[in-house]
Amino acid sequence: MFCGKVLVALVLLLNQCFALWRYKTNSMPYSIFSTRTTIHLEYTGTGFTEWETPAVCSVGNKTSKTTVMNCANQGTHRIRPLVANQDPELEERFLFVERSSDCFLWYLQSNSVEGDDSQHIQIWIYDPENSSPSELEQTAGLPSMNSKTLSMQFISMGQEPVFQSIINHVQYFPKTSEQEGVWEIKIPHISQNMFMTIKGNSVAFQDCFIADYTFILSYSKLYLVDNPDWEPLGSESPEYILYDWPPCFPASIVAVSFWETLFTKDSFNTSQKVRAPRGYMPRGYYNKVTSVAMVDEGLLFLIKGKIYLRRDDLFSHLDSTLGIPDNVLGIGTRTWCWPDYKSREGLELSQMVMWTKSEVYVLYSHLKFNLLATAEDLLKRMRLSPSMESSMTVKYVTYTSDPTGIAILIAMYFGNKNDSLYLVSYNEDSYEWILEDFEMFVPHNRRVSVLFMFSALPNFVIWDDYSVYYSYRNHSKTGFLETKDGLHNLSAATMGSTIHQVFIDYYGNALIKMYNNVMLYFKIEITDVEILHQWTKEDDRCLIIINPSEDLFLLTFNQGTTTLSEYPLVLELYSSTFKSNIQCPYMLFESSIYFNNVYMDKRTELTFWCQVVYPENLGLFSIVEVYGPKILKEKRSTSYEIALGICTKNLTVTLYQDVKYENVENYYQLQEENTGHMMIQLRPSQFSKICPLSSQAVHVFVGCFPQRHIVVKEYDYDECKKENITYTIEKEFLRGNATENKNVSFDTQKNGCPLRISMRSSFHPTLLLYDADVFVEEVTTNFIVREIHGRMDFTFNLTMKESGCVNEAQTWDSMLEKNKYLPIEEVWGPQNYKDCFTYSVGKPGDLSKPYEILNMSNKNFIIFNNPHLGMYVFEIKILDPNYSFCNLKAIFAIETFGETPNLVFSRSTLLVAMPTSQDTAEGLTGKNASHVERKNYGSRNAKAKHMTSHHMYILYI
Repeated sequence: MFCGKVLVALVLLLNQCFALWRYKTNSMPYSIFSTRTTIHLEYTGTGFTEWETPAVCSVGNKTSKTTVMNCANQGTHRIRPLVANQDPELEERFLFVERSSDCFLWYLQSNSVEGDDSQHIQIWIYDPENSSPSELEQTAGLPSMNSKTLSMQFISMGQEPVFQSIINHVQYFPKTSEQEGVWEIKIPHISQNMFMTIKGNSVAFQDCFIADYTFILSYSKLYLVDNPDWEPLGSESPEYILYDWPPCFPASIVAVSFWETLFTKDSFNTSQKVRAPRGYMPRGYYNKVTSVAMVDEGLLFLIKGKIYLRRDDLFSHLDSTLGIPDNVLGIGTRTWCWPDYKSREGLELSQMVMWTKSEVYVLYSHLKFNLLATAEDLLKRMRLSPSMESSMTVKYVTYTSDPTGIAILIAMYFGNKNDSLYLVSYNEDSYEWILEDFEMFVPHNRRVSVLFMFSALPNFVIWDDYSVYYSYRNHSKTGFLETKDGLHNLSAATMGSTIHQVFIDYYGNALIKMYNNVMLYFKIEITDVEILHQWTKEDDRCLIIINPSEDLFLLTFNQGTTTLSEYPLVLELYSSTFKSNIQCPYMLFESSIYFNNVYMDKRTELTFWCQVVYPENLGLFSIVEVYGPKILKEKRSTSYEIALGICTKNLTVTLYQDVKYENVENYYQLQEENTGHMMIQLRPSQFSKICPLSSQAVHVFVGCFPQRHIVVKEYDYDECKKENITYTIEKEFLRGNATENKNVSFDTQKNGCPLRISMRSSFHPTLLLYDADVFVEEVTTNFIVREIHGRMDFTFNLTMKESGCVNEAQTWDSMLEKNKYLPIEEVWGPQNYKDCFTYSVGKPGDLSKPYEILNMSNKNFIIFNNPHLGMYVFEIKILDPNYSFCNLKAIFAIETFGETPNLVFSRSTLLVAMPTSQDTAEGLTGKNASHVERKNYGSRNAKAKHMTSHHMYILYI
């Protein structure tokens, strides 16, 4: 009898160990948690009696495990289930309910069309308290009647939503659809559009606004064929869940569980099984996946030290023919997305790292593997003897927060109980190796992992099964994360479980998920962890993921199937820290910088502000830290306001260069010394783990923006017939006493269509500066032109004297004479430009010569006052050494037309058709004519059609 009572008590105790409760709202991402919100309460376990709630909150049925609650008053409300024979303190939560003016939400439905590089999106407005079940479950294809009526009401009041990229602030404007109450839009699939926000204008209905909606515009071009008859791929144990997702498209996820490998393009709203052919590998290999990676070419699996590729309907072993060894220890892809990062010309950044015990490899596109470092290389970087190779192990390799950075963690074993860990970093852009000022010790052969945070300074964490070690502020602040009880053995603080996953987002929030699903929270530069409430059962096999709305979800695996549950991190953190009375010292911290890359050219100033708002007497201020080469100067200004006990402190920072590049002998060296990559970190002087944002980071690249270029205004680069033009330049019009005529083929596909200009007129190019497809400015500085085929039968309308020169100006003839042995591209440019407007540079000479330098305002023109037609192909080059780090050049062509001289006059008249540029093959011939021929006219009728565009002249014969 006694044994029976003990058994019953143990069963009750065991059941209570698995008991938990949680809450949810009708708005899936908990984006509205207000006095208007219906809160659903749910208890799982035994011994439940009733819900204990504040008097200001009404509960539907207090004695039901599943019920609903509404709280009429704003504030923090203590809620707990009363459970028999259990301390209720363990189950209490403190939920903050606000009185918000946001009541409505944007409903987003999106789909990708095969072959289209845009996402098709429809949106409408819905009220989470009055919506259809399909809208609440995010499965609706059309708005419900209530939502359609609500949307139409807002449209009639002038609501006009806008989609805005969080990364580069580019906006897209949807249009109302034929479907009533719906807006629709197509947004390009580019990485700058990864994080998007839907914002409405300030239109209220019944004193309620629409909350902004943030989502991830994620897509994947990876296509996998379903092969249900193939063998499942899995991990070694039900506990081990392996995963990977591309940082710029995090809704595309591959996850390896004990039962199956699943692939999704929409954060597991849908998924497919990823399998391998039966008999392709030894039987014991299929459940031995130890790592997985997603790259452009497909999914890569690490199985028994070998790399296997799965794409389309292919599964294959990548072997030594691709430079891949069969003793691989680990693989890893990038952690952070830098969508606006443009590498220098000719540089390709790697997609994945791979390592063995003594070697590190990198993967580029098209499955190109390169050996990055050997044991000998790494020992040399650590200033150790090559004879110590047997004591060295490449422990872990990962990408840093720098888009060009790779970190290699190396373990050295010197015969005691511990491994000494060292960190060597490599920069893919500068090819620079650095031995970091870092060392720590771990038990010999202990498995460790590394994750860098999204920050300017190298902030990262290293963890094994039990502890997390942090390194902040470029290794100046290090140690183990501890609980409030001073434990750094997190296993001891979580009932003996071990670390499964460390998750860090772009805002510095970090979660440590134990295998028993206990969550511990910390934040960038915070050194202690907060144990959060239990949200799911300890035996559930879960993974933290981000859904397309940028919210945290728990993905639970069970025998090859998956379920999703929302995880309200902010509410859970606030509840868990409520009793500790942890406060955020500031009310607001923001800046004009968003996470992006900034490129600074010569003349560019980067000005940004940051603002901190805080209660009086706390004395907060903003800190701006710059990490990298000292190539920029800065100016700072602060302003301060106080009103009603609230302080506002603003800091404005301007970064700039004041280097002068003209009249220097070492132009290229001076440029190299003043270009580089810097990182800027903004943070308040004080913060805590419950602050919404504690830091912001931006990368600044001083140098040439890789896609910066110039074009000639109104020059037709695209809208013309893509055909070659062949013509002959007679020798007397060529530079350098040519002995024979020159035959030229002009490629319109590459260089655009020639401008047609009268042979008696002049031309002044206007230059436009672009960054990729984005217009920057009209170029106002000096530039020069060169006829690339050596023509010299043109001149300029201004002389040196008329241009204001006091000394003889540089010309192509003088520069060619002075630099005979240089390639013509290097003969004259910003590296050796000297102006003619000062007595201290140059010498007096013949100032009646043509002045060959142009700019927007000097009224100098290219003139073609020649007795013949001609085709001219010019290269235009920026000459001002202080204008840009880029070598800015452009090609454009001019085709002259008009009357030819030496015609015999008579009293009779003849109507003659003069050819346009479309048929200069029929062009006039004369003693000094340049002959132009166009190929591939087409049919005779088409040729006749060209004739209709001829100019008509009256000639006297």
